[in-house]
Amino acid sequence: MDVLFVIPPSVYLGLLLATFISFTFHAVMGRRQNSGFFYWPFGVAGFAGGALAAGAIGATYMAIGGLPILGGFVGCLVGLLVAHLVLT
Repeated sequence: MDVLFVIPPSVYLGLLLATFISFTFHAVMGRRQNSGFFYWPFGVAGFAGGALAAGAIGATYMAIGGLPILGGFVGCLVGLLVAHLVLT
């Protein structure tokens, strides 16, 4: 149980935002009933990649607690669009 206290709160916030964006994308664009679980890993990986890329180039617009929200959002959408192209 002590492991949960070691992980920074920004990781939890990023996971929560990526999950919300992924399932919202599924509600709008999903064609199958269970495709939300297919979109979720792509959304989380895209959010993490976008946040890491934004942090690396110094584009920390809309940062909350060291987490670049805008970069993560854009990365999440790119990952979800790739997943949508794979699924269809």
